[in-house]
Amino acid sequence: MTVDDPLNLVLALATASTIKYIGASLCRLKKLATYEFVGKVTALDLYPVKSCGAISLQSANCTRGGLKHSGVTDRHWMVVRDGGVKVNIQQEPKMTLITPSIHGNKLCFDAPGMPTLKVEKNPKEDPSLYVDCKPKVKAMTAMNCGKEASEWISKYLGIKGAYIVVSTENMAKRDVSELVPRPWLNVPETTDKVTFSEVSMCNIAFENSLKDLNSRLANPVSMGNFRPNIIINGSLAFDEDNWLEMRIGDSVYMRILEPNPRCLLITVAPDGKRDSNAEPLKTLRKFRKTKPYGDSPLFGVNTAIDREGIIKIGDPVYVLRKPVT
Repeated sequence: MTVDDPLNLVLALATASTIKYIGASLCRLKKLATYEFVGKVTALDLYPVKSCGAISLQSANCTRGGLKHSGVTDRHWMVVRDGGVKVNIQQEPKMTLITPSIHGNKLCFDAPGMPTLKVEKNPKEDPSLYVDCKPKVKAMTAMNCGKEASEWISKYLGIKGAYIVVSTENMAKRDVSELVPRPWLNVPETTDKVTFSEVSMCNIAFENSLKDLNSRLANPVSMGNFRPNIIINGSLAFDEDNWLEMRIGDSVYMRILEPNPRCLLITVAPDGKRDSNAEPLKTLRKFRKTKPYGDSPLFGVNTAIDREGIIKIGDPVYVLRKPVT
Protein backbone atom coordinates (compact mmCIF):
# COMPACT_ATOMS: atom_id res chain seq x y z
CA MET A 1 0.00 0.00 0.00
CA THR A 2 1.17 3.55 -0.73
CA VAL A 3 -0.02 6.96 0.27
CA ASP A 4 -1.33 7.23 -3.26
CA ASP A 5 -3.93 4.60 -2.43
CA PRO A 6 -6.34 6.57 -0.18
CA LEU A 7 -8.89 3.75 0.13
CA ASN A 8 -6.32 1.30 1.48
CA LEU A 9 -4.99 3.99 3.82
CA VAL A 10 -8.46 4.63 5.25
CA LEU A 11 -9.03 0.88 5.69
CA ALA A 12 -5.70 0.45 7.43
CA LEU A 13 -6.39 3.34 9.81
CA ALA A 14 -9.86 2.03 10.56
CA THR A 15 -8.48 -1.45 11.23
CA ALA A 16 -5.79 -0.08 13.55
CA SER A 17 -8.39 2.00 15.40
CA THR A 18 -10.68 -1.02 15.75
CA ILE A 19 -7.85 -3.20 17.07
CA LYS A 20 -6.90 -0.50 19.59
CA TYR A 21 -10.52 -0.18 20.73
CA ILE A 22 -10.94 -3.93 21.09
CA GLY A 23 -7.66 -4.14 22.98
CA ALA A 24 -8.70 -1.40 25.39
CA SER A 25 -12.10 -3.04 25.88
CA LEU A 26 -10.53 -6.42 26.61
CA CYS A 27 -8.18 -4.83 29.16
CA ARG A 28 -11.14 -3.12 30.80
CA LEU A 29 -13.16 -6.35 30.90
CA LYS A 30 -10.19 -8.21 32.36
CA LYS A 31 -9.90 -5.55 35.06
CA LEU A 32 -13.63 -5.65 35.80
CA ALA A 33 -13.43 -9.43 36.19
CA THR A 34 -11.03 -8.92 39.08
CA TYR A 35 -13.49 -6.76 41.04
CA GLU A 36 -14.76 -8.57 44.14
CA PHE A 37 -18.11 -8.16 45.89
CA VAL A 38 -17.56 -7.00 49.48
CA GLY A 39 -20.88 -5.68 50.77
CA LYS A 40 -23.71 -3.19 50.37
CA VAL A 41 -24.38 0.49 50.98
CA THR A 42 -26.28 0.95 54.26
CA ALA A 43 -26.32 4.75 54.62
CA LEU A 44 -25.78 7.93 52.60
CA ASP A 45 -25.14 11.22 54.37
CA LEU A 46 -24.76 14.62 52.76
CA TYR A 47 -22.98 17.32 54.80
CA PRO A 48 -23.73 20.63 53.07
CA VAL A 49 -21.77 22.69 55.63
CA LYS A 50 -18.36 21.55 56.82
CA SER A 51 -18.56 20.46 60.50
CA CYS A 52 -22.36 20.83 60.70
CA GLY A 53 -25.07 18.17 60.64
CA ALA A 54 -26.00 15.77 57.85
CA ILE A 55 -28.96 15.19 55.57
CA SER A 56 -29.62 11.43 55.44
CA LEU A 57 -30.60 10.20 51.99
CA GLN A 58 -32.00 7.09 50.34
CA SER A 59 -30.20 7.90 47.08
CA ALA A 60 -27.76 10.52 45.85
CA ASN A 61 -25.92 11.65 42.76
CA CYS A 62 -22.27 10.73 43.25
CA THR A 63 -20.43 13.47 41.34
CA ARG A 64 -16.78 14.37 40.93
CA GLY A 65 -17.39 17.15 43.43
CA GLY A 66 -18.98 14.87 46.04
CA LEU A 67 -22.45 13.61 46.91
CA LYS A 68 -25.19 15.85 45.49
CA HIS A 69 -28.93 16.01 46.15
CA SER A 70 -31.52 18.55 44.96
CA GLY A 71 -28.80 20.92 43.76
CA VAL A 72 -26.84 20.81 47.04
CA THR A 73 -23.31 19.34 47.01
CA ASP A 74 -21.42 17.96 50.00
CA ARG A 75 -19.26 20.42 51.98
CA HIS A 76 -19.72 23.38 49.64
CA TRP A 77 -20.54 25.71 52.57
CA MET A 78 -18.27 26.54 55.50
CA VAL A 79 -18.31 28.64 58.66
CA VAL A 80 -15.40 31.08 58.98
CA ARG A 81 -14.30 33.85 61.33
CA ASP A 82 -12.47 37.11 60.61
CA GLY A 83 -9.60 36.53 58.21
CA GLY A 84 -11.42 33.69 56.46
CA VAL A 85 -10.16 31.07 58.94
CA LYS A 86 -12.44 28.03 59.14
CA VAL A 87 -14.40 27.21 62.29
CA ASN A 88 -14.89 23.50 62.98
CA ILE A 89 -16.27 21.16 65.64
CA GLN A 90 -12.90 20.84 67.33
CA GLN A 91 -13.24 24.51 68.30
CA GLU A 92 -17.05 24.67 68.48
CA PRO A 93 -18.57 21.21 69.18
CA LYS A 94 -22.15 22.49 69.06
CA MET A 95 -21.79 23.02 65.32
CA THR A 96 -22.86 19.37 65.02
CA LEU A 97 -26.30 20.43 66.28
CA ILE A 98 -26.89 22.68 63.26
CA THR A 99 -29.36 20.66 61.18
CA PRO A 100 -29.58 21.38 57.43
CA SER A 101 -32.57 20.70 55.21
CA ILE A 102 -33.56 21.51 51.64
CA HIS A 103 -36.84 23.24 50.81
CA GLY A 104 -37.35 24.32 47.21
CA ASN A 105 -34.60 26.76 46.29
CA LYS A 106 -33.56 27.25 49.92
CA LEU A 107 -30.98 25.52 52.10
CA CYS A 108 -32.30 25.85 55.65
CA PHE A 109 -30.52 25.60 59.01
CA ASP A 110 -32.02 24.87 62.40
CA ALA A 111 -30.20 24.90 65.74
CA PRO A 112 -31.24 24.83 69.42
CA GLY A 113 -32.75 28.14 70.51
CA MET A 114 -32.46 29.68 67.05
CA PRO A 115 -35.01 30.59 64.35
CA THR A 116 -34.66 28.83 61.01
CA LEU A 117 -32.04 30.37 58.73
CA LYS A 118 -32.76 30.21 54.99
CA VAL A 119 -30.13 30.84 52.32
CA GLU A 120 -30.22 30.40 48.56
CA LYS A 121 -28.99 26.93 47.67
CA ASN A 122 -27.81 28.18 44.27
CA PRO A 123 -27.00 31.85 44.88
CA LYS A 124 -26.17 34.19 42.03
CA GLU A 125 -22.47 34.94 41.97
CA ASP A 126 -21.63 38.42 43.21
CA PRO A 127 -17.93 39.41 43.05
CA SER A 128 -18.54 42.07 45.71
CA LEU A 129 -19.18 39.20 48.17
CA TYR A 130 -16.05 37.21 47.28
CA VAL A 131 -13.74 36.48 50.20
CA ASP A 132 -10.53 34.51 50.67
CA CYS A 133 -10.88 31.64 53.10
CA LYS A 134 -8.65 28.89 54.44
CA PRO A 135 -10.38 25.49 54.63
CA LYS A 136 -7.04 23.75 55.30
CA VAL A 137 -3.61 24.49 53.84
CA LYS A 138 -4.28 26.22 50.55
CA ALA A 139 -6.54 29.29 50.50
CA MET A 140 -9.41 29.63 48.03
CA THR A 141 -12.03 32.16 47.03
CA ALA A 142 -15.60 31.69 48.24
CA MET A 143 -18.67 33.91 48.53
CA ASN A 144 -20.11 35.40 51.70
CA CYS A 145 -23.73 34.27 52.23
CA GLY A 146 -24.68 37.68 53.57
CA LYS A 147 -25.52 39.66 56.68
CA GLU A 148 -28.49 37.58 57.89
CA ALA A 149 -26.45 34.35 57.78
CA SER A 150 -23.53 36.08 59.50
CA GLU A 151 -25.68 37.39 62.33
CA TRP A 152 -27.33 33.98 62.78
CA ILE A 153 -24.12 31.95 63.00
CA SER A 154 -22.36 34.60 65.12
CA LYS A 155 -25.19 34.56 67.66
CA TYR A 156 -25.43 30.78 67.80
CA LEU A 157 -21.70 30.21 68.22
CA GLY A 158 -21.04 33.33 70.26
CA ILE A 159 -18.28 34.37 67.85
CA LYS A 160 -18.31 38.01 66.85
CA GLY A 161 -17.89 38.48 63.11
CA ALA A 162 -18.37 34.83 62.09
CA TYR A 163 -19.99 34.25 58.71
CA ILE A 164 -20.96 31.49 56.27
CA VAL A 165 -19.36 31.14 52.86
CA VAL A 166 -20.33 29.09 49.83
CA SER A 167 -18.41 27.86 46.81
CA THR A 168 -20.87 28.05 43.93
CA GLU A 169 -20.79 25.54 41.10
CA ASN A 170 -18.73 27.75 38.78
CA MET A 171 -16.20 28.96 41.33
CA ALA A 172 -12.67 27.53 41.27
CA LYS A 173 -12.00 24.50 43.47
CA ARG A 174 -8.79 23.25 45.03
CA ASP A 175 -6.66 20.83 43.02
CA VAL A 176 -5.94 17.80 45.22
CA SER A 177 -2.73 17.07 43.32
CA GLU A 178 -1.35 20.46 44.44
CA LEU A 179 -2.08 20.00 48.15
CA VAL A 180 0.35 18.79 50.79
CA PRO A 181 2.30 15.73 49.53
CA ARG A 182 0.97 12.49 51.03
CA PRO A 183 1.69 8.76 50.57
CA TRP A 184 -1.14 8.34 48.06
CA LEU A 185 -2.44 4.90 47.08
CA ASN A 186 -3.53 6.38 43.76
CA VAL A 187 -1.81 9.64 42.86
CA PRO A 188 -4.43 12.40 42.43
CA GLU A 189 -5.15 13.58 38.91
CA THR A 190 -5.49 17.22 37.88
CA THR A 191 -9.23 16.62 37.49
CA ASP A 192 -9.55 15.72 41.19
CA LYS A 193 -10.98 18.86 42.80
CA VAL A 194 -12.21 19.50 46.34
CA THR A 195 -14.05 22.41 47.87
CA PHE A 196 -14.00 22.54 51.69
CA SER A 197 -13.22 18.90 52.44
CA GLU A 198 -9.54 18.17 53.00
CA VAL A 199 -8.65 15.83 50.13
CA SER A 200 -11.65 13.59 49.52
CA MET A 201 -14.55 13.96 47.13
CA CYS A 202 -16.26 11.15 49.03
CA ASN A 203 -15.46 9.85 52.51
CA ILE A 204 -16.37 6.20 53.08
CA ALA A 205 -16.47 4.14 56.29
CA PHE A 206 -17.28 0.51 57.11
CA GLU A 207 -19.60 -0.96 59.72
CA ASN A 208 -17.43 -3.93 60.66
CA SER A 209 -14.43 -1.68 61.17
CA LEU A 210 -16.54 0.36 63.58
CA LYS A 211 -17.64 -2.83 65.38
CA ASP A 212 -14.00 -3.82 65.80
CA LEU A 213 -13.17 -0.40 67.22
CA ASN A 214 -16.18 -0.42 69.55
CA SER A 215 -15.18 -3.83 70.91
CA ARG A 216 -12.09 -2.09 72.30
CA LEU A 217 -13.94 0.88 73.84
CA ALA A 218 -15.60 1.15 77.24
CA ASN A 219 -18.17 3.47 75.66
CA PRO A 220 -18.95 2.62 72.02
CA VAL A 221 -19.23 5.46 69.51
CA SER A 222 -21.49 5.92 66.52
CA MET A 223 -20.47 6.31 62.89
CA GLY A 224 -21.49 9.95 63.30
CA ASN A 225 -18.19 10.63 65.06
CA PHE A 226 -16.45 9.97 61.73
CA ARG A 227 -18.88 11.88 59.47
CA PRO A 228 -18.62 9.66 56.36
CA ASN A 229 -20.70 10.17 53.22
CA ILE A 230 -21.15 6.48 52.49
CA ILE A 231 -21.38 3.62 54.98
CA ILE A 232 -20.81 0.06 53.80
CA ASN A 233 -21.57 -3.23 55.54
CA GLY A 234 -20.32 -6.71 54.68
CA SER A 235 -16.55 -6.35 54.39
CA LEU A 236 -14.23 -7.67 57.07
CA ALA A 237 -12.97 -5.19 59.65
CA PHE A 238 -10.29 -2.95 58.12
CA ASP A 239 -10.20 -5.02 54.94
CA GLU A 240 -10.33 -1.66 53.16
CA ASP A 241 -6.57 -1.43 53.82
CA ASN A 242 -6.16 -3.87 50.94
CA TRP A 243 -8.22 -2.05 48.29
CA LEU A 244 -7.24 0.21 45.39
CA GLU A 245 -10.53 0.94 43.61
CA MET A 246 -14.26 0.63 44.25
CA ARG A 247 -17.42 0.25 42.23
CA ILE A 248 -20.84 1.01 43.70
CA GLY A 249 -23.93 -0.24 41.91
CA ASP A 250 -23.78 -0.39 38.13
CA SER A 251 -22.20 2.93 37.28
CA VAL A 252 -20.08 4.64 39.96
CA TYR A 253 -16.32 4.01 39.92
CA MET A 254 -13.83 5.57 42.31
CA ARG A 255 -10.16 5.46 43.22
CA ILE A 256 -9.05 5.20 46.82
CA LEU A 257 -6.66 8.09 47.31
CA GLU A 258 -5.65 7.11 50.83
CA PRO A 259 -6.84 5.67 54.12
CA ASN A 260 -8.41 8.47 56.13
CA PRO A 261 -6.04 9.85 58.82
CA ARG A 262 -8.03 11.00 61.86
CA CYS A 263 -7.65 13.82 64.38
CA LEU A 264 -9.39 15.25 67.45
CA LEU A 265 -12.55 15.96 65.44
CA ILE A 266 -13.68 12.36 65.96
CA THR A 267 -13.81 12.90 69.73
CA VAL A 268 -16.92 15.05 69.20
CA ALA A 269 -20.14 13.01 69.03
CA PRO A 270 -23.16 13.98 66.90
CA ASP A 271 -24.85 15.32 70.05
CA GLY A 272 -22.09 17.94 70.36
CA LYS A 273 -20.40 16.37 73.38
CA ARG A 274 -16.61 16.03 73.39
CA ASP A 275 -15.18 12.90 75.00
CA SER A 276 -13.09 13.84 78.04
CA ASN A 277 -10.72 10.91 77.43
CA ALA A 278 -10.14 11.78 73.76
CA GLU A 279 -11.92 8.64 72.61
CA PRO A 280 -12.13 7.02 70.15
CA LEU A 281 -8.91 8.70 68.95
CA LYS A 282 -6.89 7.41 71.90
CA THR A 283 -7.81 3.77 71.24
CA LEU A 284 -7.43 4.06 67.46
CA ARG A 285 -3.85 5.21 68.01
CA LYS A 286 -3.08 1.92 69.75
CA PHE A 287 -3.68 -0.22 66.68
CA ARG A 288 -4.32 1.94 63.59
CA LYS A 289 -1.18 4.08 63.29
CA THR A 290 1.21 3.65 60.37
CA LYS A 291 4.52 5.38 59.84
CA PRO A 292 3.58 7.63 56.88
CA TYR A 293 0.75 9.25 58.86
CA GLY A 294 2.54 9.76 62.16
CA ASP A 295 0.17 10.15 65.12
CA SER A 296 -3.00 10.23 62.96
CA PRO A 297 -4.67 6.79 63.11
CA LEU A 298 -6.56 5.48 60.10
CA PHE A 299 -10.32 4.92 59.81
CA GLY A 300 -12.24 4.78 56.54
CA VAL A 301 -10.99 5.86 53.12
CA ASN A 302 -10.78 9.05 51.05
CA THR A 303 -11.77 8.61 47.41
CA ALA A 304 -11.84 10.36 44.04
CA ILE A 305 -14.71 9.79 41.63
CA ASP A 306 -13.83 8.50 38.15
CA ARG A 307 -17.34 7.80 36.84
CA GLU A 308 -20.38 9.63 38.16
CA GLY A 309 -23.81 8.14 38.74
CA ILE A 310 -26.73 7.60 41.08
CA ILE A 311 -26.13 5.44 44.15
CA LYS A 312 -28.70 4.26 46.65
CA ILE A 313 -29.00 2.34 49.90
CA GLY A 314 -28.76 -1.38 49.18
CA ASP A 315 -26.43 -1.00 46.19
CA PRO A 316 -23.75 -3.71 45.94
CA VAL A 317 -20.12 -2.69 46.42
CA TYR A 318 -17.20 -4.22 44.53
CA VAL A 319 -13.48 -3.60 44.98
CA LEU A 320 -10.21 -4.04 43.16
CA ARG A 321 -7.57 -5.23 45.58
CA LYS A 322 -3.94 -4.26 45.79
CA PRO A 323 -1.57 -6.66 44.02
CA VAL A 324 -0.25 -9.36 46.33
CA THR A 325 3.45 -8.81 47.04
